[in-house]
Amino acid sequence: MEVYGLFGRDRIELFETMGGELAFVHRIERVHFHKRSKYQDILVGENNLHGKMLILDNVFNVSTLMEAYYHEPMAHIPVALTNRENTEALIIGGGDFGVAYHLLKHKNIKKVTMCEIDDMVVDVCREHFPWAEKCEKDQRFKLEIGNGFKYLDQLDENSLDIIIVDSTDPFDKAGILISEEFYQKLKRVIKMDGVIIQLISDFHIYGECYSYVLPRVEKCFEGVKVIAVPVAFYITGYTGMLLFSKDKEMLNPSRIPENFVSKIPDVKTLTDLNLRAFLELPPILKKHIAKYSTK
Repeated sequence: MEVYGLFGRDRIELFETMGGELAFVHRIERVHFHKRSKYQDILVGENNLHGKMLILDNVFNVSTLMEAYYHEPMAHIPVALTNRENTEALIIGGGDFGVAYHLLKHKNIKKVTMCEIDDMVVDVCREHFPWAEKCEKDQRFKLEIGNGFKYLDQLDENSLDIIIVDSTDPFDKAGILISEEFYQKLKRVIKMDGVIIQLISDFHIYGECYSYVLPRVEKCFEGVKVIAVPVAFYITGYTGMLLFSKDKEMLNPSRIPENFVSKIPDVKTLTDLNLRAFLELPPILKKHIAKYSTK
């Protein structure tokens, strides 16, 4: 962790960089946990704005204050689009339990499996984030500690309704999760009318990532949408995600039921109007992505 003195000598600061152009400084008033796992450096800090913060390899991931900005769209959008009873979902990554917590708010979710590679992240988040306990008390929740890429091989063909890939930025350590082999594995286990959502990256700083991700996904799936999710306290304010399906009609906003969001308890960042807006990129981002698409 890099320590600077912008807030005074009595404070720890996390200096988070993004590319070579931007940086964000987070004041950390209390450190609850700091240790390196087999895979990454894990820090749980706290300040008066965020509450508790999960920081992995010097990069801010999630906090008590802002978790809904990131987790709600990632969980609720695929549930809205599939829109059926007895839905089975797989989360690859997601060790902070946030996506699982929001998925389990839906009564039509039959089972949520979270496959996280780093057991230390799971243990730390169990201790410091209250939504983790709520997940593990739900009989529909199942935790698998292991490699999500390999875990897909254990699953039956056409067995899942929803897959959510909530990994670290996939162009770095999780690069295997943007390989063509990975997308072929997803294609094998997702149903014809299933939906997959995956974290990709910022559009401008790491936008080149889409130049190799989009062609790989479009080679395997008929329906592909890039969506922009505004996330408070991420450096650029936006993060990019991919929605994809074997059936392109599954990504049509008209599939989202009326009053879908209104029926979800304790929603913080979504409404029935803005949920559909996530499925349409603003012009500046649409132009940026168009040069990488093969369709």
